Amino acid sequence: MIVTDQFTYIHLHKSAGTFVNVFIHQYFPTAKIIGYHLPARFIPESNRHLPIIGCVRNPWDFYISWYFFQYQKKQSNALFMAVSEAKALDFNQTMERLLSLTDNRSLLNQILEKLPTHFVASGMNIPRDAMAQLYGSKRGLYSFLYHWMYMDAASAPYLVKTEELELGLQQALSHMGIPLSDAMRHYLKGHGKANTSHHGHYADYYSQEIRDRVSHLDREVIQHHGYQFSSPG
Repeated sequence: MIVTDQFTYIHLHKSAGTFVNVFIHQYFPTAKIIGYHLPARFIPESNRHLPIIGCVRNPWDFYISWYFFQYQKKQSNALFMAVSEAKALDFNQTMERLLSLTDNRSLLNQILEKLPTHFVASGMNIPRDAMAQLYGSKRGLYSFLYHWMYMDAASAPYLVKTEELELGLQQALSHMGIPLSDAMRHYLKGHGKANTSHHGHYADYYSQEIRDRVSHLDREVIQHHGYQFSSPG
């Protein structure tokens, strides 16, 4: 989470956060980090009256990015190691286990035992008690994180699609009455992906079963933001 004297930025995991963090720190002198991946409920009282910016991503794309980012790390997080059986499973097998956590108490409990009981400064930064709420939520991991990060905001966040980052951030700032300098426009126009993993288009990886499972469990995000499962090109 970053607070400025004009707005607060909420950083949803694997949703253009690294790029937006750099942008804010570079062009907003009052920017101050409050915590790593903290949800809206932790916005300081002094900033609760200010607008909120966040980002949202196509859930099908999120899961591919998350899988390959963790798979390619030397030290993957506890959640990934559990659902991938220490990287032994392929993407669809891993996703089958990940998406089962909403009704698989035994597997979720194995993961919870390895999670911190408090906020830390890395990864998704979701404590054990919060992650336990995934059970019975009827949500996929991305929709669960989306709800956890944004739903307790004092006002509705202005959510920018990562697929439309340049235009979306310009519109968000304009909506809040914040003028964009030429340097800011240049930065946004030349934006590249940051903190990325190496993989192809998400549509190349999904089985029909897992594609449909995401469609069902992440329908909250998919429907609200008009996402579709699309092919490359």
